[in-house]
Amino acid sequence: LRAQPVHPGCTQRAHSTAAASMEPAAKRATTALSRVKDDLLEPMLHYAMMHGLVYADKDLQKDPSHATQCPVAMLPGKLPANAFNDVVELSPLWNKLVDAVARDLDWLYKTLEAATAADPFTRRLVEVCREVQSEGLRQQVYLGIHRSDYMLHEPSGKDACSPRFLQVELNTIASSMAAHAANATGLHRFILSRYAQGSGQAAQALREHFGLGAQGELPAGSLPENPTLRQIPAALARAHAVYGAPRGSGILFVVQAAERNYADQRWLEFELWEQHKVPVIRKTLAEVLSEGILDVATGRLTLDGGSFEVSVVYFRAGYSPDDYPSEAEWKGRLLLERSLAVKCPSIAYQLVGAKKVQQALAGPGAVERFLAAGESRQLRASFAGLWGLGPGEDDAEIISQVMADPALYVLKPQREGGGNNFYGQDAADKLRELSKEDRGAYILMQRILPRPQAAILTREGRAQIAEGVSEYGFYSVFVGDGKKVHISEHAGHLVRTKMEGVDEGGVAAGYAVISSPFLAS
Repeated sequence: LRAQPVHPGCTQRAHSTAAASMEPAAKRATTALSRVKDDLLEPMLHYAMMHGLVYADKDLQKDPSHATQCPVAMLPGKLPANAFNDVVELSPLWNKLVDAVARDLDWLYKTLEAATAADPFTRRLVEVCREVQSEGLRQQVYLGIHRSDYMLHEPSGKDACSPRFLQVELNTIASSMAAHAANATGLHRFILSRYAQGSGQAAQALREHFGLGAQGELPAGSLPENPTLRQIPAALARAHAVYGAPRGSGILFVVQAAERNYADQRWLEFELWEQHKVPVIRKTLAEVLSEGILDVATGRLTLDGGSFEVSVVYFRAGYSPDDYPSEAEWKGRLLLERSLAVKCPSIAYQLVGAKKVQQALAGPGAVERFLAAGESRQLRASFAGLWGLGPGEDDAEIISQVMADPALYVLKPQREGGGNNFYGQDAADKLRELSKEDRGAYILMQRILPRPQAAILTREGRAQIAEGVSEYGFYSVFVGDGKKVHISEHAGHLVRTKMEGVDEGGVAAGYAVISSPFLAS
């Protein structure tokens, strides 16, 4: 069944004409950027690496200190200011919705029945959730660090309509790249304020590309503040305080072994100490199991031989089956969920981020179960077309539409991270392989059609000009116990830009680069 209609005035058509040829404006932009690329690559790289936009090198055998630049765009991408501001206003509503759904376990379990039957990973998460709930939940306070991801739907030709953000997905676990996003904003502010001045070719090109004045001055608000490095550590610190912050306590970062994206995590850790004096300890799920001591009477969890009490668990791992290679990791996760520590996210919050829940919430009356009518209308304005599959869903019609015109659809499994989705003909081929029961592990989504713009993409010290499309993530933070809300705020933004024609969009997965928005009226 179609869960949400395509927006009026924006009929679904493939973006083939725009993909086949660049418009004159795009050609002019590419010419201008070619004058910038070589002149500014070296100072851009040096600024980026000296401000923490780095990844660990792939090979650290010879020198563990080796690092490479985080993939980043040399310049920000242009974006309508009204579209940006409209979506910022949704952040507290997403917080409210996630918390309400996570506390309505009957609805959550019912919604995930088909996915649980077809997908072993979802089934195991639900089993952990049921187990800790049946034992009696130790901690009613939830900490959410969410990121709602969108693309700017802007089809061309006879299907053209006003640009509007449509939601790609809602991330409720390991919503990463926040530190890199803030530092990319700083990079772009430096590049434009420093190098758009003067009479050189690069300065002239920057002024032309961004429509700046003769002195290269930036219009007020064109590079919006990106407060991720203030807001996210503050939310973690607030959860620590709500826990009680006893002496010898601190925050546990649950991480993957040999994490290359360490800088994005360490920035949060350093800010927690420098601004809030809250210590952080880092452990894998397997290390949690082997080192963790749970006081059965109180639920207090300690590490390091009992000297470090865990007040908050911040998961930067645990979102993928790859994070659970053995039973040890699942037992480590269960130990954390049984503890008194505030979880970010709780297992219930993680389940709310499932693709099946996203699709179900787009159905008639679903959001309205949890939010007021006006709030529901605000969120629904950002919903793309979503369809359920498998048992309990009348999916024959939508599958026939996919077979007839597969370029309009994306097939999504219940997975986080890049490289999992099926696009276009691959979606149609995958649907042919799946039984009705197996289809329950997937949803179908309308293909969002952004308009490409010229960008300078940098990776491993090299720069490339390409037509790019961007995905925009908006962070929000929440601390509450179902009765009292301690924090519910917008917490910053992330832009990931990839070459046009590339379907997936993860930075760590190698598909995209970090960017920032340049707001234009």
